[in-house]
Amino acid sequence: MKWTLAQLRKFHDEVIKFDESLELENLTDRKDILSVESLNVKGEIFVRSRQFNAQIYIDAIINMLDSRTSEDIQVPLQIESLEIFDETVHEDDDLDENVHPVIHTLDLEPVIRELIIVNLPNAYTTSDEPLGSGKDWEVIDEDEFAHESGEKTDPRLEKLKALLDSDEEKED
Repeated sequence: MKWTLAQLRKFHDEVIKFDESLELENLTDRKDILSVESLNVKGEIFVRSRQFNAQIYIDAIINMLDSRTSEDIQVPLQIESLEIFDETVHEDDDLDENVHPVIHTLDLEPVIRELIIVNLPNAYTTSDEPLGSGKDWEVIDEDEFAHESGEKTDPRLEKLKALLDSDEEKED
């Protein structure tokens, strides 16, 4: 998904449409991301004199580990973005996140890679079951906790509890 500026200038004030399937290796260094199974990118590039506006639509299926069970699962992603490539800006300029400098070629792959990484969930699970227990622990609700603990007060706070109780009696 690369075009030279000479190729793009042939289409001044026109729209270039694209629809391609890509394969991305080593998407990110996250250990829970296994691979990109299906990646389809389509969109349009509107060519102006020194600026190129790319409307990008990404459909992808990401193989990753389930956050709870560590099983392989497939996570669907649908991303839409407008990216602007401009010949008049430089790398060190303070830019909007959607404006990219372009020198000799317009390459969409790094932008597509970044869009996928930014839109990946930090944790994802297909399980609807609430996490209930593990080795030497289990999840209980607050009422169970209060009943089991018997509302014990920290011995260091006994005097404060006594003050609270005396204040409540004065209000009655």
